[in-house]
Amino acid sequence: MAYLTNRFCWHGLITTDMEAAKAFYSAVIGWGVETMPMGDTDATMFTANNNIFAHLSPAMDGQPSHWSSFLRVDDVDASTKAATNNGGQEIMPPIDIPPGRFSIISSPSGAAMALFLEADPADSNHLESTPGHVHWVELHSKDIDKDIEWLKTTFGFDTSEMDMPFGPYHILKSGDNPSGGAMASQAPEAPAHWLVWINVANVDETMALVEKNKGKVLSPIMDVPEVGRMTVIQDPTGGMLGIITPSS
Repeated sequence: MAYLTNRFCWHGLITTDMEAAKAFYSAVIGWGVETMPMGDTDATMFTANNNIFAHLSPAMDGQPSHWSSFLRVDDVDASTKAATNNGGQEIMPPIDIPPGRFSIISSPSGAAMALFLEADPADSNHLESTPGHVHWVELHSKDIDKDIEWLKTTFGFDTSEMDMPFGPYHILKSGDNPSGGAMASQAPEAPAHWLVWINVANVDETMALVEKNKGKVLSPIMDVPEVGRMTVIQDPTGGMLGIITPSS
């Protein structure tokens, strides 16, 4: 079936060291690595439980290592135009690739993400949050009020709030389906960004593997009732993501 509109459907790691990233995520998360044709070239993919869910590509022009997320939309061109009209920025205009059409945009406070529409609905499917798969995606904003209004106006998200120790946490909803979260950035030195959270069977054991394999643990483990046990890590090339053992 086709991906669901206003849901994050694909992810990618842009990295300064392809081989180091492959070795780290294979050892720490247990991901497989596959190479598959992509037009006139080959693409490197991460797999979880034999499901392809993310690509791995080299950083260009001095880019730091980072994770990217792709939001499924019904019309990439129209959504890209709406994003810029409502105060965001266009980083890459809409372009066609074998899997579909995509663009890269950013929120008013500078958090980049991709917009995507699959070429063939039969090739797409949403993966459940099980160990190894993406569990959640959240915005860490430098101007949360402006970014939330942009998300509502551009994509039609509804929002609800949860009280957290660091302030309000915003749940982004598309109909009855939660699509992601948003919060004010807690790191003054970090740019606005979308953080990918990976479901792992045991956060404590995974954290030990991170340190054993030359990664870093960036935050203390936190237990959030009805959410899970979680922490934020960094791979040896600088790519940052969250790991979580969900409460249910």
